[in-house]
Amino acid sequence: MYKAMIVATVFGAALSGAMVFGGSMGTCAAQTVLDGSAAHVPGADEAMKKVAATLAHPQDARFRHLAAHSVDGAGVVCGEVAESAAHNAHFAQFGYVTGHDDPIVFANRPLPAVIPFGEVNGWINDSVHLEDLEEMGCAPKGSYHAYSEKLNAMMNRRKQYGVN
Repeated sequence: MYKAMIVATVFGAALSGAMVFGGSMGTCAAQTVLDGSAAHVPGADEAMKKVAATLAHPQDARFRHLAAHSVDGAGVVCGEVAESAAHNAHFAQFGYVTGHDDPIVFANRPLPAVIPFGEVNGWINDSVHLEDLEEMGCAPKGSYHAYSEKLNAMMNRRKQYGVN
């Protein structure tokens, strides 16, 4: 995979190798597309801006495997995003409906051997994001069901308040 930076212009000014977006507070964020997949994806710029805005450090966002399709007449952009430039960065799956404010991001993290009781809701909420991505056509059919079964089996084996 070769690394490619997309060069975009915002307010008529080109910035070398970074895609820059002006936010409501005047902040800017640069995103990098690692595989050049955004070049022919309608709505990729908007999707990357919205997805990067969900991250702690939007300027460090790395994207790959971007693709677009239509679902029920709406344009959908799918892909993967990492929060850092690290070589071994973890990529989360995302889906974005063009013209909407909230992208769906599924952390896509491996299930741990034990989920602490206080983190159960976070894991369940994240699994719902996978269901949304499946409905958007950004994840293969059946992926939510398979993931949900594994998550439920794991939670059924855990100890709660020292009981079980």
